[in-house]
Amino acid sequence: MINFVKTSIFLFFLLYGTHSLAKSSEYYQMTLINVLTECDNSKCRNEIFEMEINKAFFNLLSAIMDQLRFEMSMKEKELLNK
Repeated sequence: MINFVKTSIFLFFLLYGTHSLAKSSEYYQMTLINVLTECDNSKCRNEIFEMEINKAFFNLLSAIMDQLRFEMSMKEKELLNK
């Protein structure tokens, strides 16, 4: 079970890090600066990082679903044209 979780996390970072919808580095710089200057405790920092990870995860899932819809529509057109 642990190997599955580790593999899933690795794949998530690999896919999202190379994905074209990844946010700009300026956004992450501003987020990091905000965390370092505005958050006084680790709970605040953890909440911000958790929110960013959740947003990234849902953006990645959305992009994957869009790609699957596109590929399915292409297969459907291909099958109808035969």
